[in-house]
Amino acid sequence: MENSSWRGRAAGDRDVVSVPVSRPGLIGVLHHPNSAGPHPAVLVVGGSEGSVPEYAAAQLAREGFAALAVAYFGIAPLPGDLVEIPLEYFTAALDWLGQRPEADLDRLAVLGRSRGGELALLLAAAHPELIRAVVAYVPSSVAWQAVPSDPRAMMATPRSSWSRGGAPVPFVPMARPTAADAAEFMGFLTGKPVSFRSSFERAMGQEAAVAAATIEVERINGPVLVLSGGQDQLWPSEQFGARIIQRLAEHDHRFPHRHLCYPDAGHLLGVPGTALRPRREGFDRLLMGGSPETDEAASRDSWSQVLELLTGI
Repeated sequence: MENSSWRGRAAGDRDVVSVPVSRPGLIGVLHHPNSAGPHPAVLVVGGSEGSVPEYAAAQLAREGFAALAVAYFGIAPLPGDLVEIPLEYFTAALDWLGQRPEADLDRLAVLGRSRGGELALLLAAAHPELIRAVVAYVPSSVAWQAVPSDPRAMMATPRSSWSRGGAPVPFVPMARPTAADAAEFMGFLTGKPVSFRSSFERAMGQEAAVAAATIEVERINGPVLVLSGGQDQLWPSEQFGARIIQRLAEHDHRFPHRHLCYPDAGHLLGVPGTALRPRREGFDRLLMGGSPETDEAASRDSWSQVLELLTGI
């Protein structure tokens, strides 16, 4: 269970209070300002690394937000892999957050990066009655095939990354690998760096699957900010970002929506400091594009616009 009486400091920061959450149905950390609330709330979700994205949440808390960072797989007792993660898990997290006096759920946003950006858009589209804004760093415009911890398992029958109401969310499967893909994949298994961008680009040629899996971003009940890198080598986030904004425009989305694409940035674009942080073992073999310096510059340049969106809801 969460230890709600324990009030720690985030990274020694006297201005931020941390409340760890460990329950059978929720693993995460709430960071909030060390001042009277309630503060505007942000649900922070990570990507395929599977950890609690508390660094981003602590950064937001320093700016005046009550930010709940949650893990959703890879940490016991949560699922081991990013496979058919129930979207209901996150509504349960919001139920918990709504009971905290530090958080104002009438001003709730969700922020995610990479697969977490995909998730942030899915959640906001599924729950317009709860979520008032989205910040999606290097996201996808569609829901993707599940990514098991053992990449060889991706060769088996594909499954969705997400579920809702007990049913898999429609997804785009990875395209059948070419000989070049197979060679690159084997190189990855033996420790060589690899880019998956071309695999994602080919998968987007599956028109029927893409149509079914495209996230209904027009359902989002608030502003949307998408951030991407033109040199992203993990997947084509700048193309996904363009698709997201195009769909919002086609549906006459009545809230502000903007795509900030940084031509020299890669996949490590995120809250300031993200690109400079050490990467988990295994993830350092994924080619992200850009460089820590270009990604950090883009992260800092865009930060004021992220905060402006989150403050304005």
